[in-house]
Amino acid sequence: MTFTMILFGVIGLCFGSFGSVLIERIPHGKSFGGRSQCSACKTQLRAVELIPLLSFLYLRGACRTCKTRIGYTYPFIEIASGLVFLAALYLRPVPTQAIALSLALWLLLTISIIDIRTHFISDAMNIPFVLLAIIASILAQTFDYTGIIVGVAFFGAQWLISRGKWLGSGDIILGAGIGALVGGWERMIACLFLTYIIGALIACILLLTGAIKRGQYVAFGPFLALGAVVTLFAHTRIDRFISLYLGL
Repeated sequence: MTFTMILFGVIGLCFGSFGSVLIERIPHGKSFGGRSQCSACKTQLRAVELIPLLSFLYLRGACRTCKTRIGYTYPFIEIASGLVFLAALYLRPVPTQAIALSLALWLLLTISIIDIRTHFISDAMNIPFVLLAIIASILAQTFDYTGIIVGVAFFGAQWLISRGKWLGSGDIILGAGIGALVGGWERMIACLFLTYIIGALIACILLLTGAIKRGQYVAFGPFLALGAVVTLFAHTRIDRFISLYLGL
């Protein structure tokens, strides 16, 4: 099990490095193929500069050629991805289930970061996430299409009422993926409840610290992602609560 944890952690770091490429290129319509390069001097990066986390430490957070600071975004994404893969292994100890859930959660993390930076969710990320969420749920024998229906109906209704002003169509697809990932309609409703609680708490903190101002748009995708993760970890308690107090 220790070897499996190390393996998943390392693979997660590698996917985090790839995720950094997607985050930089997809919002600008660029292909994610081709060699990586320094965003400042445009020098193509060598293999030694592309080792997840270790290259950042070895280069002391700066480009080897022009010495421009790289910033902590890249190691953060790599570490977060590694933790996502380990979390998936914890939730789904069976390797095939863990792999599928790892990829779904990694895509959810990548989508959330893109949403924070650009306030846009690309179908190129959303559609693979929905498919992986369905596959992960089928392998774990937790798939329930009612969760997808609730996700689509909830965000679709808001999109129709506001004529696309409150949220974008990408949130509807993301809601479908979250519904497939967490399970049935009961869990999806719990996920939405947790999402708004988490969102309200974080928004209050951001307002109090001056990170955002009143009326400023805040990306919703990350809150939904956090709600989904909390639901996955607390699904047993959520199911018990629903069965005990709601009789469902």
